[in-house]
Amino acid sequence: MKKRYKILIGILLPLIILFASTIFLTRDSTFDKEVIDRFNIEQIKEIELIRSSDNKTITITDVATINQIMQQLEDQPLRKVYFSNSDYDEAYWLTLRNNDKREIGLRLDDSKHLFVYLYEENYMKDYKFLDDIKMAFFEDLF
Repeated sequence: MKKRYKILIGILLPLIILFASTIFLTRDSTFDKEVIDRFNIEQIKEIELIRSSDNKTITITDVATINQIMQQLEDQPLRKVYFSNSDYDEAYWLTLRNNDKREIGLRLDDSKHLFVYLYEENYMKDYKFLDDIKMAFFEDLF
């Protein structure tokens, strides 16, 4: 009888740990909670945008265009992921600057993944978009 309990515990315990760690590690959030709430968006004076396919770089300083870019990302539902395999056709790197100081770096891989790099904290976070975003908007900026 004791042997059955040991086998049952040996099977259930790893399953419970796996379930709990999955629930803890895959948290849903939004772009607002993960980026906008950490930084006063009105302080953004410049966005550097790089297209990965040809490394073309543009610098955006127009307030209206900066607001349009941020509106594309606002309220986007995200899921925190770890070690994602990001196969992408096109990626865009955005660097949000405030008075020549890099605050936040973003990498958009197609409409599937978002990598957020917090320069001040020297920390990178990886997210999966739960809804598709309009990547054509970013292409049209070039």
